[in-house]
Amino acid sequence: MKGTVGPASVAFVWHMHQPGYVDPQSDVPILPWARLHATAAYFDMAWLHAQHPNMRSTVNFVPVLIDQLEACVAGTRDRFWDLSRKPARDLDAQERAAIKAHFFSVHRERGVRARPRYWSLLNRREKAFNDADFRDLQVLFNLAWFGAAARVEYPLIAQMEAKGRGFREDEKRKILDLQIAILRRVLDLYRDLAATGQIELTCSPYHHPILPLLIDSEAMARCMPDAPQPPRFAFPEDAVAQVANGRARHAQTFGAAPEGMWPAEGAVSPEACAIMAGQGARWIATDEAQLFEVLPAKAQRRELYQPYALQTAEGPLTVIFRDRALSDLLGFTYAQNPAKAAAADLVGRLKAIAGDAGDGALITIALDGENPWEAYVGHGAPFLVALFDAIEAAPTLRATTVQAHLAQHPPRKTLKTIGTGSWIHGDFSIWIGKPVENTAWGLLGEARRAAEGAEPAARAAALEHLYAAEGSDWFWWYGEPFQSEQDAEFDRLFRARLKAAYIALGQVPPSVLDRPLATRSGVEASPPRQLIAPQFAPGPSTYYEWSGAGALPLAEAGAMHQAQPTFHRLRYGFDAETVYLRLEPAPDADLTVRVRVRLGAWAIDVEPGQPAMLGETPLRTKQHAGVLEIGVPIAAVGGAPGGELPLVIEVLRGGLCVARYPTAGELTLEAPSADFALGQWSA
Repeated sequence: MKGTVGPASVAFVWHMHQPGYVDPQSDVPILPWARLHATAAYFDMAWLHAQHPNMRSTVNFVPVLIDQLEACVAGTRDRFWDLSRKPARDLDAQERAAIKAHFFSVHRERGVRARPRYWSLLNRREKAFNDADFRDLQVLFNLAWFGAAARVEYPLIAQMEAKGRGFREDEKRKILDLQIAILRRVLDLYRDLAATGQIELTCSPYHHPILPLLIDSEAMARCMPDAPQPPRFAFPEDAVAQVANGRARHAQTFGAAPEGMWPAEGAVSPEACAIMAGQGARWIATDEAQLFEVLPAKAQRRELYQPYALQTAEGPLTVIFRDRALSDLLGFTYAQNPAKAAAADLVGRLKAIAGDAGDGALITIALDGENPWEAYVGHGAPFLVALFDAIEAAPTLRATTVQAHLAQHPPRKTLKTIGTGSWIHGDFSIWIGKPVENTAWGLLGEARRAAEGAEPAARAAALEHLYAAEGSDWFWWYGEPFQSEQDAEFDRLFRARLKAAYIALGQVPPSVLDRPLATRSGVEASPPRQLIAPQFAPGPSTYYEWSGAGALPLAEAGAMHQAQPTFHRLRYGFDAETVYLRLEPAPDADLTVRVRVRLGAWAIDVEPGQPAMLGETPLRTKQHAGVLEIGVPIAAVGGAPGGELPLVIEVLRGGLCVARYPTAGELTLEAPSADFALGQWSA
């Protein structure tokens, strides 16, 4: 008789992280994201678990985030708070410019367009604002950031949303005071949930560094053998300090050191695992790439769904590996779909894995716990509620914390070693290997070597700044493909930490630290330069067919990275009657998808190998080596010479939209005017 197979364990690992935004000169945070995410995702996640007592999760807090949350509760305010709190009539010209530049930094579709007054202010951004405009912008920016839980618990938010505009100074103060009231609750909520066992709390190394690169930057050659290397950075003692200090800070906050750790960016190596084991970690989580790198080439995917014992140089360590595809679905795909349909899709996938993986299966889903929900309807609450309800109702699934699963199902298999890499591409290419990143590593190494041999007190003071500069975020924003409206601030914070380290050592900082390390590079948006005439002939298109076309990068450019985007660039152009679109695939993209082009009021579906139709009219298309080219008559989609054509591109698989370009809003193409060609001549 066959034994009964128990339900599969589903372990959600929600990673909560913000880098240290404190300016070492003023000791004031210059960016508001720790405060604002606390009023949204940090509060929401705890609150939603409290509403679902049978739901279990693991929540990872980076210690430098805890520092900022506690400092804010204690009275430390960031510069955006000061800009928000100041009466609009008293703002000087520099402060007014800063508010215009930064107070639209919220999800464009969910946060700005959904509020008519906010959307109107954005569209008038280049024009003069009066005091009432600035006051409304101060309120709407902070109001848009409140998450789902705050909107249930605090009626003031709904009252201000209903009012919509014409806010008073006293109403603005109430909104800001409400943020602090929520902040005071956040960490206590997690302590309470951890005390009941509903949530397991874990930590990362203190300042979220890429541990393998701190130990020895030349470890990059294991997973990036052809990438240029910076001057060698090899300070394994810093990696030890980051892990030890992170675990100690966690114990100070939550009463006990954590059983588990999430290494920053899932970045591991055999040496990094040894350090975490040596500092007391019982288990860690990382990406599936680091497992399949060391398993036999023909290993089946079911091998992913279990914990593994790893014997490190410093003792035993249990390692679990996240399912990258499932994690990316939550991070990037489900936001574009109805909440219940998306939740049903994920639960269906989990049930299928449970049926295949066997008894004692552990399905790990690990991702940012803060950033995805900005793109979801209702800050993600409708989706998460539907998901939690569906998992609780599924007899073959059981939500669990990692440690609870390991207590019942310790590892049955052992790994002799582990792959070196991160949860992005299985390598370190986001943080090292490009010119500006390597320059930053070189400057960090010079400052770190300057601290060697210094008097103990000076060395300790310098190391505090250097540990902060070792955080992954500065390198994340330096290289392609990521960018934000605060790129200059990230660059300045990194250089400020290095300068502060030299000053602590009694040395004059190198003058190179007075200048930004780099401007943006890579593929940038560019408009069409001339009319084009693609031929749609079999085989690859020639260079000249698309010479003069506009180009628009489609890669995600923000605080998260999608592992497998479908397209990376759109080229577009016109002749007198037609708009031409060319979608170029990302490397290793899965192209067994349907592409829906929404142009004007029309939706055009393109299936692999099938012609595209505009109503009953076939369109000129070509598909070759993953490149999709399509020509659409401008007049047929309601366009006119010199007019605008709104464009959205959706990628569909089955019944789900798995990618959208742009992720919110729409692209705007401008059809050429009658004299467009004449305007492109130059002497």
